[in-house]
Amino acid sequence: MNRFVSSVRAAFVFLLLAGCGDDLPDLDFRQEMVDFVIEISDYAESEDSTFLIFPQNNPDLWSEEGYLDAVDGIGQEELYYGYDGDGVATPAEVTSEWEQELRHFRDAGKLVLTVDYPFDDPETPSFTPQIRSKIDSAYSRSQTQGFVSYCAVRELISITVNPGHEPEPNMEPITSLDDVKDPIYILQHGESLSRSKFLDSLASLWFDLIVMDHADDDGLYTSAEISGLKEKSGAIILAYMSIGEAEDYRFYWKEEWDRKQDRPEWIEEENPDWEGNYLVRYWEDAWKQIIFGTDSSYLDVIMAQGFDGVYLDKIDSYSSF
Repeated sequence: MNRFVSSVRAAFVFLLLAGCGDDLPDLDFRQEMVDFVIEISDYAESEDSTFLIFPQNNPDLWSEEGYLDAVDGIGQEELYYGYDGDGVATPAEVTSEWEQELRHFRDAGKLVLTVDYPFDDPETPSFTPQIRSKIDSAYSRSQTQGFVSYCAVRELISITVNPGHEPEPNMEPITSLDDVKDPIYILQHGESLSRSKFLDSLASLWFDLIVMDHADDDGLYTSAEISGLKEKSGAIILAYMSIGEAEDYRFYWKEEWDRKQDRPEWIEEENPDWEGNYLVRYWEDAWKQIIFGTDSSYLDVIMAQGFDGVYLDKIDSYSSF
């Protein structure tokens, strides 16, 4: 997810660039990311032709050869609220540029999911008249563009049902992205909800597209849990997967990597705004093997759990090299 606001974006990129090794190869890093997404898509299709690929953010990549064909949709954060801070309207020029780029996905028959952050509190939603007005605006403007909207708290830990935009019951299981109207984007459940209660709550609220993590603090969701969630909710379920940063709380992280001197050379500096997340040289084969291609790879694990697709984050890592 895009976890920064614009006031720190430039500083963040500067720090990462300063921390990157001086042995970087002479590569087109933007093209390397495009190629990476296409490789992931091609591999997933070879394993399951119905598996969905959703990158998050960077809609400008629509123009790169093969990119639109490789994806089934796109998620875009902060289109209307959140770019300059939680609850703050995104600058009009940014919105206009992103809308124009996202229309290329829409016109190619791809689902465009917009996720806005109109709430002042990053963890707990509140529905004051002012915030409800922002929510209504985000939904209305997104729908006018032919997109599908959701409003969330920044930390993505609350099952937020926005007043006036409650999901409608799914009379039949959703089998096509064309039928998606009521998505939710939530990565983790708060401490007040148990794992089973979290899944039961998601299943009962009639969201028709669920973007979630493939694990919680107790470990990976089982295939039975994902199958049960799909059956009860009728929703399409996507699993979040960061491909531009390594996360030290993921199953693939090795204990020795906690020591900087013992990390492989393709792990760069820690994200100063998100503890435990590290920029990676995503074009390296060692990282790609972690992401896909073996039974123990990230994507392969997600597919074995029974998710319908994957939601790719940190596409923008190429801008840090």
